[in-house]
Amino acid sequence: MKTRDQDLKWRLCDAYFSILVSSKKSSINIEDLCLQCNVSYDEVKKIIPEDSIHDKFYFLKILISRLDKETLEEFKTDISEDTISSTYDKILEGLTLRFEKFLEYKSAFKIMSKGTERRVENFFKLLQQNYLFMSGLLDLVENNPNCSVKTIKSVALNILFIKAIEVFLKDESNNIDSTVRYLDKYLKDIEDIGVFSGIIKK
Repeated sequence: MKTRDQDLKWRLCDAYFSILVSSKKSSINIEDLCLQCNVSYDEVKKIIPEDSIHDKFYFLKILISRLDKETLEEFKTDISEDTISSTYDKILEGLTLRFEKFLEYKSAFKIMSKGTERRVENFFKLLQQNYLFMSGLLDLVENNPNCSVKTIKSVALNILFIKAIEVFLKDESNNIDSTVRYLDKYLKDIEDIGVFSGIIKK
């Protein structure tokens, strides 16, 4: 039953973003989702709190959580036998892979991030999710038991990622080339500062 509920929750989440992009509605109701997924109103209410239907962050968090899980699983496989790439290269690869996952939903992210006030709101609502992703990424790359150092690095990478999101959303092309160039440039700056302060070892 739990797996079935999770599958339905994901279908509803996918439907939410599909409706958002096609209709550009600022508010999507439960009836829209039921119709899109061909499920009953009562069935949807069993797995989604009623007050969450109109909360755009409810589905946004579900989406990003799923994409992040996929990203980290794929990244773990990619680097499992990589003994050549540097820590810097691996972190850049992980961040790039995350943006590749986001690319499919770029139009939806643009709609949800329109205006400075909304972007700031998104930043604070997703702060924990971004931190958890960066922490998971660093665990795969470095496996450093020092929690304080990992926290500092996670925060730094989170700030970098939020800035890169701006580049990602402003880019009109259907690729992430400009975003990756930005990541590459400013990740090097973070690495230089980290080496200088002793947080990152060469």
